[in-house]
Order: sequence, then C-alpha cells, then structure tokens
Amino acid sequence: MVRILILCLFIYFFTACNDGDVIVTTFDFDDANLQTCEGSSSYVFFKINSGGFESISLQITTSEEFFLESSTQEFALNTTSNIVNYRNYDAAVTASYFCSSIPPTSPTVTTDYIGTSGTAILITTTTLDDNDSIDEDPNNDLDTDGDLIPNYYDYDDDGDNVPTSLEIGSDLENPRDFDGDGIPDYLDPDDDNDGTLTRYEAGGGFDPITTVTDPEVGPDYLNPAITTSVIIDEYRTHTYSLSSDISLSLQGLVLINGEEEITQENIDLGTQQDVVSGTVTITPEFN
Repeated sequence: MVRILILCLFIYFFTACNDGDVIVTTFDFDDANLQTCEGSSSYVFFKINSGGFESISLQITTSEEFFLESSTQEFALNTTSNIVNYRNYDAAVTASYFCSSIPPTSPTVTTDYIGTSGTAILITTTTLDDNDSIDEDPNNDLDTDGDLIPNYYDYDDDGDNVPTSLEIGSDLENPRDFDGDGIPDYLDPDDDNDGTLTRYEAGGGFDPITTVTDPEVGPDYLNPAITTSVIIDEYRTHTYSLSSDISLSLQGLVLINGEEEITQENIDLGTQQDVVSGTVTITPEFN
C-alpha cells in the first residue's frame, strides 16, 4: 500500500511539473545595454542579456521627428502598436534580430511573453549646438535678431549674414568689436558703424565677407569708408547640430504567455545617447 501511495505521489508531482508552464529563471537586464533600431514608422528599443539567450524589447509607433525636441512622453502598452516582448531563445540573439526588416528564422523563440498593459515612459533630451564655441545657456531663449532661433543654436546671432563663428575673433573672453561701440561684432548688425547694415554690404548677395571694394582694407562691411547699400532683407542658410539622448522605463507592466503572467511594477531600461543625431539645415524667415 505504501509503495502504491509513493508511486501515486511521484506521478502527481511529475505531471504537475510538466503541464506546459514556463518557469522564468531571470528578469534582470541591469547589465545589458539599451539599443535602438529605426523602422519606417516605428522604433524598437531592446536589451539582450549576457549570453544572448534572453531579451526584452519595446516597439513604439513613432518617427524621427519625435526626437527633435526635449520631451517626456507616455505610451500605453498594447499588443498592436506599442508592444513589449520578453523572449527566450534556443541560441544567442544579436541586434540584427531586432533591426531586420524581415523577421529572421533563427534563433528560434522558445518563450514569448507579450505586454498586454502598462505604460512606457520615454524621456528625450535634445541638444542643439551652433558650434560657434560660445558657452550659452540652452534654457535662455534670447534671440538677438528675432529670426525665431535662440542665440544658443543660431548660426548667425545678429542676423547680418556673417556667421557668429567668424565674428567672435580668437579671444572668446573678449569677442571682437571692430568699431569699438561696446557691441561685439557677433551681436552688432552694423559692424563698422558706417550707418549701413552689414547685411546690406554684400553687393546684393548673402555673404558680406566676399564683397571687397578695397583689398587693402578688407570686406566692405568692415570698411567704414564704403557705405554702398544693397538692401537684402533675407537670411542666409543656417546649420546647427542636433543630438538626442533618451531614458526609457516601463511601469505597471503585465506580460502574458498563454496562462502564464508576469507583472513588473517598474523596469528601468536605462539610457542611450545619440538616438538621433546630425546636422540641421534651415533658412529662417525674415521678420
């Protein structure tokens, strides 16, 4: 009788441990780097654990324009547009698995949990820089020339069509002031104080530096003896650099795989630099 009881207990426990339930052995991605792939209408953020057999990913429906300004955005997680997957694989997975336009056939997914609810919080910090070497506060919205581009990333702060970087001079602590009027050239719309705006001393073009009547003196806009004026109330093309860093977390996450459910109150997926970066080229409208 005892043998029969032991046998029954053995069969019971064996069956209970093999009913198809998946036991998740780890959910720690602290040491994995946050990575990103851009699609035609979405971004995928993912982390691959050491060894490559485990990943967590978030796909959100958005475009590059989303990252062009600093912001904090919340995305409601679902199974169609803002999707979280927690997966295990039968072999090591790499970034190309998430960045391929065609779903790869290997490695094989052995466990796949999908997020059915929760919130993704994406904090974007965008840095704009005109590369003029002037240390300016990005929180200061001072716009000297009124072209709707704050000085801190304005290619031409005073709107005279001479780039700020060429008007500063070699001493950043004491910017060049050609006419000695107390206004640095990069903020002075009339650099030689001859009564003709620097912008009007470009011979009808958009580059005052190239208009030279007297080579021994230099460009007309720095020659007070030359006051020839051709009215140009337009700005030249501006450029500035842009880089966006992000911080990503998941809150109130519920992951489902069949009858199995994983809940995570908060998952800090970490940060990533330069999710979007490059050079922006624009021509400000004259106001």
